[in-house]
Amino acid sequence: MGALSNAVAILRWARGREPDFGVSEVALGLAMPKSTASRLLKDMAVQGLLERDAATQRYRVGMLLLELGRQYRAGQPLVEAADAALIELTRRTGFATGISLLDGVEIVVLRSRPGTHPLQVVTPPGARSPAWANSTGRNLLARLPDAEIARRFSPYPALDRPNAPANFGQLMERIGRARARGFDESDDEALPGVAAVSVAIADPTSGDAMSLYVAFSGLHVNRQRRRELAAMLLDVKLRLIDRFGEETTAEPRRAHG
Repeated sequence: MGALSNAVAILRWARGREPDFGVSEVALGLAMPKSTASRLLKDMAVQGLLERDAATQRYRVGMLLLELGRQYRAGQPLVEAADAALIELTRRTGFATGISLLDGVEIVVLRSRPGTHPLQVVTPPGARSPAWANSTGRNLLARLPDAEIARRFSPYPALDRPNAPANFGQLMERIGRARARGFDESDDEALPGVAAVSVAIADPTSGDAMSLYVAFSGLHVNRQRRRELAAMLLDVKLRLIDRFGEETTAEPRRAHG
């Protein structure tokens, strides 16, 4: 592997781990010589990809990555318009809202903001979760051909959450429901105690899809209120389609009880 590939491997390894790490942990985790890991980490710190704590000599992700992350999809008219609509939705409802993208069998949060209710749901940008155990992920998977979904979920990943689809058949049932209704719901699945409703929309030019969601404490929002939130999201989606054009994959537009 070249230096760039090794640097990317380190960043991927660091994703989702403790905020700081040492040379020995990287060498062990990536099965590389300790001297190689030490040299790479130092070089990455010089370039701003990592920062090094002078007291502990441990590394953490650098500010350059934060700056670059903020630019991902920034300036895209549909993303910015959707984000503005969700900010208003948070103001009206007090619930957390955000935008997620599909990456393989996971979703990644692109934009998010906390609600104003005492029990807040906070999912920061860059956070990942299983697409099959999340309403945002299932909405995005629903846009794919069944054969592609089957390919991605072979073998089916394990997740010890009783409310999440436990096998491919259950996942496809949930995806079919999302396709029929035009929105999806999750409750106490990937994130314990967290519920959400979401819709998916795609850029009519590029085909890039994203999911818009409202998240809340599952214990404190009844079914009627969830349907109201779904209807609000579907209204946001319709207004975005009216402004930017019809998306590449048509979906039902009304929330049904």
